[in-house]
Order: sequence, then structure tokens, then C-alpha cells
Amino acid sequence: MKRQNIPNESKCLRRQIVAYVDGELNQREEFELEEHLAVCPDCRRELNDQKQMLHALDFALEKDEREFSLPENFTKVVVANAESKVSGLRRPQERFKALFVCSALFLLILLGLGDETNAVFSTFEKFFEQAWVVGGFTAHLIHDVAVGIAVISRSLCQRFIFTSAASLAGLLVFFVLTALIVSRLFVRQSRA
Repeated sequence: MKRQNIPNESKCLRRQIVAYVDGELNQREEFELEEHLAVCPDCRRELNDQKQMLHALDFALEKDEREFSLPENFTKVVVANAESKVSGLRRPQERFKALFVCSALFLLILLGLGDETNAVFSTFEKFFEQAWVVGGFTAHLIHDVAVGIAVISRSLCQRFIFTSAASLAGLLVFFVLTALIVSRLFVRQSRA
């Protein structure tokens, strides 16, 4: 390398120096940079500055880790504080203002639609009508399935449970185990 190129190279090698300190260069690039560092005092100074900065950061972070230990419920406390300070929509005046703004926007939309208002409302009417039909079908389906299960359960219970004390005890044990399993699932969900 020539002495004339050193100032220009020191400007373009700063990224390579950072990559060298971080261990991101391959062997060939490391060798070339080390050769350059042997002849360029500016790049050597930059390398030393980078190393000193990393040591200072390491020392500062190690010191902070020893001094700070967050409480176990830190997240819960922060969330509770944040939720308690968000009270804008909890006041009745804010709800009224929000309702007023939404109503005003709805009226502006109606005015903007002009002659197309009837077409838009008929589209919404058809949508809600079909949603009502699908909802009614779903409700009837759930009702019919529940009635079927009840009829089958009743006939099975009359046939097996009341004929022997052992089957009644087995059903009671099954019910208690089911209740325990469901309660544990709810406890796990509430902790998560």
C-alpha cells in the first residue's frame, strides 16, 4: 500500500474496523485490515477507540445488572398503572362526545351519498336480512342438537343408572373427575 492512499482508506475502512471488532470479517478481510492497521495510525486510533467504547459499555451494563433487579410483578404493576391512567372514555361526558362525533359523521356520510342513499340502505337491509336467516338457522340447529342429546341422555340414564348402585357411583365419580379437570383448566388459563 502506498502512503498517499492512507487518508482516503482510513475514511472507508471505518466500517471494516467496526466489523473487525464485532468479529464479522472473514480471514482474508481480517488479514488485509491488520496489514493496513500496521501502516495507518488513524485506523489504529479508530480501532482503539472502538475497543475502549465496547469496554466502557460492557462495564456500564455489568454495573447496571448488579444494581438493578426488577420485581417479579413489575409488568403487572406497569399495566395496572397504565390502565388506571387511561380514563378518557370512562367518563360519561367523553362517551357522549364520542357518540355525538359518530352521529355527525354518519349524517355527513348520508349527505355525501345523496341519491345513492336508498341503494346503500337496501344493500345493508339485504345483508342484515340474510344474516338474520343464517343466525336463525344456527340457533335452530343448536336447539335441535341439544334436544337430541337430552333425549338420548335421558333414555340412557333411565336404562343404566337407576338399575344398579354401581353405575350411579361410576357416574358420580365421572362427574367429580370432570369437574376437577375443568377447574384446573380454568386456573391455568387465568394464570397465563
